[in-house]
Parts: sequence; structure tokens; C-alpha cells
Amino acid sequence: MDMKDLNNLDISDIDFNNMGSWPAAAKVVVAAMVFVVVCFLGYQLVISDQITQLEGLETKEGQLKRDYEKKQEKAANLDEYKGQMVIIQDSFKTLLQQLPKRSEMAGLIDELSYAATGAGCELVSADFQAEKKMEVFSEKPISLVVSGGYHQLANFVSRVSRLPRIVTLHDFEIKIGDGEVAASPGEKILIMSVTAKTYRSDTEEG
Repeated sequence: MDMKDLNNLDISDIDFNNMGSWPAAAKVVVAAMVFVVVCFLGYQLVISDQITQLEGLETKEGQLKRDYEKKQEKAANLDEYKGQMVIIQDSFKTLLQQLPKRSEMAGLIDELSYAATGAGCELVSADFQAEKKMEVFSEKPISLVVSGGYHQLANFVSRVSRLPRIVTLHDFEIKIGDGEVAASPGEKILIMSVTAKTYRSDTEEG
């Protein structure tokens, strides 16, 4: 069969009730149409779903490869991580040792008083506030009121930062008081209100 046979094909000569009597050209055309329909349906019903599944598996494979590479990197650096963990644990123990025990909390007021006196300030008041329970330690705020000159207050803050126990200062409020600094005539007295926070380890009941 060639293109001439297709050009000479007349639909009126085809008996649709007797396919066996069809011309070869008609049979070829129908077979080609059936083939196209079968391929289309096969793609839509089977192949397209398999392609979607394949794309999903390729994406999952890529994620698994990335996860594997990350785990492989961690495994290769496991000894280094263990060394870092030991350092962190030692640092944590050191910090815990800097947290005052329950029995040492009252002595902390004395340390703050010494820091104020050493800086040339006056510790006007120091009041413990309600303790706050945290995950592995308790936070104990202390409301402080300290008076002195600008440089004296700065010296006091510096001395508190060097205390052997961890004490942090928060919520600073400074206002001008009455009178002048004895060691610096003409310099106004300043009143500093601040919250000092210390932290008690819950494993150190003392």
C-alpha cells in the first residue's frame, strides 16, 4: 500500500458490516486510529500515574541522599562532637557552681553591700522578690536602690559583674537625687533603681 491507495480510498465503497471486504488502505487507516486510541488510553490510565509515582520516588530519593549525607557528616565528626560535649558539660558544671545555694542567698546581700561600699555608693535598699521557677534553675530577683555619683554607680555595676556568683542587672532607672557627691563638689547625687537577678540551681538545695 502507498499514498496512491490512500488517495483513491472512497468511504462509500466501504461496507462497515463486513470488515474483511475493506480495501487494504481502509484497514491500515482504522488500525492506525485504533493504535493511537490504545496508546492514548494506555498513557492516561497507566503510564501517567507511573510517571507521577516515579517523580515522587525521585524526589524522595533526593531527600534520602541529603539526609544520608548529613548523617554521614555527623558520623565522621562524631569524636569531635563528643569532645565538644565534654567541654560543654564541664562549662555547665562550672556555671552551676557559680549559682548560690539556698543557704547562701542571704549572704548575697552582703556581697552587694560590699560592692556598693567599695565603689563609694550607698545601698539604700535591697529587697528579695518572688522566686521564679525555670527549667533547671530558679531565678531570684532582688530590687536594689543605690545612690552615688555617675562614676561611682558605674564602678558599682562593674564590681557586681565581677562577683564570684552569677548576678545580672536589669531594668535600670536613674534619677537625680538631693544633694551633691561629697568627693566631687558640684556633681549631683544620682539614685539608681535596678533589678539584680541571681540564679539558684534546683539540684543545690544546700
